[in-house]
Amino acid sequence: MSYKQEDDFITLKNRTLGIAFNISEGQTFTFHDLNSRANVQCSKAVQQNVGRWFAYFVKHAPRVPFIIIGKDTHGHLVYLKTGPNPHHNSNTSKGGDC
Repeated sequence: MSYKQEDDFITLKNRTLGIAFNISEGQTFTFHDLNSRANVQCSKAVQQNVGRWFAYFVKHAPRVPFIIIGKDTHGHLVYLKTGPNPHHNSNTSKGGDC
C-alpha cells in the first residue's frame, strides 16, 4: 500500500471503530452502514481491506462487544452489538479494598 492508502486505511478504520462502539446495544449493522457514516473519501480497495480487517477483529479479538449473526440480502456480514464498550468501564476502582 502507498502512504496515501495507509493513511486512508487508518483513518477509515478508526472512524468505523468509533461509530461501531457508539452504536446502542442490541442494534444490528453491516460494515457498509459504518462505512457510509464514516464519510471518508478513499478507494474501493481500502474500503474492502478495512471491511476484512473489521470482520477479523470481531472474530478474533477478546471481549469485543460484537458478534456476526449472518448475512443480509446483498451478502454483507451482519453484526450485532451485544454489550457496552469494554474500554468504558463505569467502575473506576483499580482494585483492592477501600
